[in-house]
Amino acid sequence: MISAEVVGFIAGGIGIFFGLPQALRVRKLGHGRGVSLISWTLQFAVAASWATYGFDSKSPSIMFTNLVALLVNASVIMAILKNNVKSISLLIIYAAIWATLILVLPSAAVSTLLVALNFAQSPQVVKSFHNIRVGKDSAVSITALSVSCFSILIWILYGFMADDSLIKVSALVALSINSLIIALELIGKRKRALDFA
Repeated sequence: MISAEVVGFIAGGIGIFFGLPQALRVRKLGHGRGVSLISWTLQFAVAASWATYGFDSKSPSIMFTNLVALLVNASVIMAILKNNVKSISLLIIYAAIWATLILVLPSAAVSTLLVALNFAQSPQVVKSFHNIRVGKDSAVSITALSVSCFSILIWILYGFMADDSLIKVSALVALSINSLIIALELIGKRKRALDFA
């Protein structure tokens, strides 16, 4: 039988690639219009926090895959900011603050914080709604969000295998928000196509 940690590495390995299509798309287009820097900065905090949770709970799959996701999310932020080198030191400080919070707060507060961080994509929901309303092009990568959803489904399986309610709840929140963004982006894409037809 496959262990929960193997499933965690599969989920995390797939999830690592969540940011790559988005970073490549921003670089290819030369802009980050329609992409929420706030969401990606929060995603960076999510990865830092979950990596620390993985360290604290002795889960190599959660720790390692979120450390790599942290670097991928940083690459998206750097692409949006057009490789502003000053932001590297700020990202390091930001990650250290989140890691410290996870290590020093009581477990109930950590659980609440980790679930709340799964709303990191909420600013993108707002931005996607706005893009539909004004008919703006969007650099949001539906491929990236689809990869993320697939990864999250596997994390839900991990949550059941490891009997980790925090993972299950957090993953369901993240899956719901990502699915909403995909729907909004598809609606926006369809609306823009009809407006130009």
